[in-house]
Amino acid sequence: MSVKTPPTFEQLEERLHREDLRVESGGGRARQQRQKRLHRLLPRERIDAFLDADSFVEIGRHRTHEHADMDPRLAVTRPPGDGIVCGIGTIDGLPIAITAHDPTVLRGAVGSAGCQKLCKLLDMAIERKLPMLTLADSDGARVFEGVYVIEGWSQVMKRTVRHRRLAPHLTIASGLCVGAVAYNAMLADFVAMVHQQSFMFITGPSVTQMLTGEEVDIERLGGAALHARETGACHAVCDSEEDAFLWAKTVFDYTLHPQRETEDSPTCSIPSLQEIIPTAPQKAYDMRDVLLEVFDKNTLIEFSADYAPNLLTCMGRLGGRSVAIIASQPRALMGCLDIHSSKKGAPFLEYAETHQLPVITLVDTTGYLPGLAQERGGILIEGARLLRAYAELTTPTVSVTLRKCYGGASVLASASEYRLALPTSEIAPMGAEAATHLAFGPPRDNEQDRAQREAFKETWRQHHGDPWLAAERGFFDAIIHPEQLRAALCRSLRVLTHPNRD
Repeated sequence: MSVKTPPTFEQLEERLHREDLRVESGGGRARQQRQKRLHRLLPRERIDAFLDADSFVEIGRHRTHEHADMDPRLAVTRPPGDGIVCGIGTIDGLPIAITAHDPTVLRGAVGSAGCQKLCKLLDMAIERKLPMLTLADSDGARVFEGVYVIEGWSQVMKRTVRHRRLAPHLTIASGLCVGAVAYNAMLADFVAMVHQQSFMFITGPSVTQMLTGEEVDIERLGGAALHARETGACHAVCDSEEDAFLWAKTVFDYTLHPQRETEDSPTCSIPSLQEIIPTAPQKAYDMRDVLLEVFDKNTLIEFSADYAPNLLTCMGRLGGRSVAIIASQPRALMGCLDIHSSKKGAPFLEYAETHQLPVITLVDTTGYLPGLAQERGGILIEGARLLRAYAELTTPTVSVTLRKCYGGASVLASASEYRLALPTSEIAPMGAEAATHLAFGPPRDNEQDRAQREAFKETWRQHHGDPWLAAERGFFDAIIHPEQLRAALCRSLRVLTHPNRD
């Protein structure tokens, strides 16, 4: 009986080299070269560009699918890794879970083997409470694998939701983000897209046309501009993948490093605020100018800037401390709350609550936007979600009413545990004009009616337009000079975030 001669180490080393080349070649050199011609990075290049140098530990590097009999394309395409790269690395020395689709392998479509890799990575991230970054460039689920891939994606999404309750999860759509991959992106906390490179939708243009008869180009169906301005699914549009990586690192930094050193004085006065904030309640101004003056220099990052511009959602630092910021924007709809701003604000507050970021709210709003379109569009549902998100906050909360705080939108001020106001502020169930209309109905063309209306408005303003009266009744905790706003916020935040706080 012959005994098989064991391979030499040189032979094993040669096979290791061959297998590594297979792993690195993905879907083949031709497809990789096409990716390069499009000026796009390959999956491992994306991961290396994001992580600290030489920190990536890959899992499932040689995993292949087991469904060659289900479709001819699967029979001839069985690259190691199965079209998705998963592992753990570090940013600034802190561990992070990361995954990147390989668009050179079956257009990045993820099959059951890829789902198993994702599940293992998510389980590791859940156990260790690691933040996660998904670099999406995929045609969605690998439909040729049938029920196997359906089960695989159901397990991935279940774990994605569980993980989100424990650690931040960001998605960068680096290319196509279709079907199950697009849904999973929506389960992340924040999504960035690359201008004229990222496209996100459930069903692509050709299948959409086949099923509905609609002819639509890919940009209109799921481009970055659509999701940044109309759907709110995209929180940042970046000019390049490198810019998107920088954006993701910045967002992670607020949660992973809640306290940073700062050279900005916590007690400095801001005389410029008197010039920025008009005393006339109907005069518009840009709330961003206020934020830039109040918060630490060069720390503000805004989310969904082009969606629901009447409400600003930002992260920044105050005295080096990470904070979440909600702010009315008087330049858009006079800062009114509406369906879109409620959709924008609620998940942002939920993120702040999950990761215990203090919430600072700056208020200057005439209330909720009235109208048939708002009522039919579901303002009751979306408005209630924003109210619930504020009510469920256990993280430190501070509000500042700068000028108007009317009607149901007063939740922006009242939900905070510490409430400040400027001398220019006023809080009321509604504005004087609306209250007069409610009391007297449509105007009549006579002097007596006009006189009664003017007298009513004056009385209304006396009762509701004086911030000191609201402070006397306990609504505001303090009324401060505008130039002391930064110092007052720093002081209150320092007390409210004391380490002995439960």
